[in-house]
Amino acid sequence: MRTRLCMRKLTDDPGNLLAPVFPAYRQTLIEGRYVPDIQGRYFAAVFHFGDWLRSSGIGMRLVRHEHVCDFLQNHLPTCTSKRHTHSDPKHYRSALQLLERVMQAHGFAVPKPTTAIDAELQAFDIKMKQVWGYADSTRSARCRTIKRFLSKCFNSQRIDLANISPDDLERFILGDGNRGSSSARWISGSIRCYLRYRQLLGDDVSHLMRAMPTLARANPSALPEVLNDAEVAALLNAFRGDFPRWRRAFAIARCLIDLGLRSSEVAGLTLDDIDWDLGTIRVANRKGRRADVMPLLAPTGEAIANYVQKERPSTTCRNIFVRTSAPVGQPVGRRAVQATMLAAYDRLGWDRSRVHVLRHTLATRLLSAGTPMPIIADVMRHRSLSTTVIYTRLDTAWLTAVSLAWPGDIQ
Repeated sequence: MRTRLCMRKLTDDPGNLLAPVFPAYRQTLIEGRYVPDIQGRYFAAVFHFGDWLRSSGIGMRLVRHEHVCDFLQNHLPTCTSKRHTHSDPKHYRSALQLLERVMQAHGFAVPKPTTAIDAELQAFDIKMKQVWGYADSTRSARCRTIKRFLSKCFNSQRIDLANISPDDLERFILGDGNRGSSSARWISGSIRCYLRYRQLLGDDVSHLMRAMPTLARANPSALPEVLNDAEVAALLNAFRGDFPRWRRAFAIARCLIDLGLRSSEVAGLTLDDIDWDLGTIRVANRKGRRADVMPLLAPTGEAIANYVQKERPSTTCRNIFVRTSAPVGQPVGRRAVQATMLAAYDRLGWDRSRVHVLRHTLATRLLSAGTPMPIIADVMRHRSLSTTVIYTRLDTAWLTAVSLAWPGDIQ
């Protein structure tokens, strides 16, 4: 293993190949409120990368993502240069990822060349957004799946679906025999979506649709996991402790528990979505192209207001929930929302690993309170009642408790 060298960190490097980018890069670090030590580590990584580019004969205007990968994977592990500080590889990775964004934003980098597969995926992504209204995360995941499929079938050659055999399709979906049923169903669904897209373009893909393997589905009679009232109360109390960012964590929890929002919907909430006078909140449905206006419950509004007034960093970002670590003031992602709840599960000693259980819980509690199914569907923002039924499957004990006697004392 290469010995890490702790050498003097350069504060500037005017002769570096990437010197023209440094002012914009430094400003980005300052605006993101990166602490001085991290700024130094990031610049050391960028200086090192710039020296490697020059030694490799790569001009600044020719820098691409492939060069960053080559530097991180091939050069850095074997580098013994005494000119730079060799810090944690994750700092190098983060520093160069930020450098890529800055170079793209300020016109320093040449756009990545588009292959036939890249062009195909770009058009497919646009169609998924405009026609079917899929969420960003769903489109991204499906594009990754289809890219693997097309790369395996065509490599860099022209895409011609007539050259895909049923065996090719089945092998890719089922794998080498050790692929789980849920993964296979996801891959199958992605390919079906892609084939429908090609149908819209006028391609005959009927032979491929017929070749799609039939996959076993999860037991439809299985009841969804829900929390009882005591567990909901315990979960809310898990945010009452004294720990960093507890107001943000508690407000996130109330949005999930009280409103039944998805993690991505919580992350996407903005200050403009709340009408404090009317007591409503606008939720952009991340699984569709519409937005819904919902009542903002008092406990939820109080939690959000407490966070915004007392803990939220000063920032021009309009998202409600923002980062408190560098880059400070940028929107949190859905994974941060999920991590907030998983940390609460850990504090309670629970072994649960899903946040979606809170949506099931809200739907079940509404049904238990006698709320009509169409209203529950509105609260959950479902377009079909059949989807709501899945969320509200209840056990036999509950059905027995609410059942009515048959007229005429007939048992």
